[in-house]
Amino acid sequence: MDITATGVTRGIDDPRRSQQSNWETTLQAIGLGAQPIDIIEPQRLTDINLDYLEFGDFFQGQHSIWVWCFGVEHGGVFEEGGDPTGRLQQYFEQVPIISGLDETARFMLPIFYPHGAIKNIYFKSGMRNINNI
Repeated sequence: MDITATGVTRGIDDPRRSQQSNWETTLQAIGLGAQPIDIIEPQRLTDINLDYLEFGDFFQGQHSIWVWCFGVEHGGVFEEGGDPTGRLQQYFEQVPIISGLDETARFMLPIFYPHGAIKNIYFKSGMRNINNI
């Protein structure tokens, strides 16, 4: 999903506003469990081979992805059932998103989905270097 942080907060039919809306939605979903701090805004990486990443089987081949990083004040706040990002995945499950922007993959539904064959978002705990996905 295109979560480019454009800073555009007004306007109708402006793709930059839709990109910013997706970024705002991302931050709001994180905020369900903790206030994100030390945010590194999303960076778009192009021509990334998804076969080596943790996306669902529906997403394969070369595509653009967006990576970002954030911290929280309390360790373990997103832990669920031994998974350090379990609650974070729950917060993002089926959250509506605007598609048809600069993403190269196509989605069955315009939602974040962190599980199974249509998994289009995933999280890594403890990563600080977004250049090492």
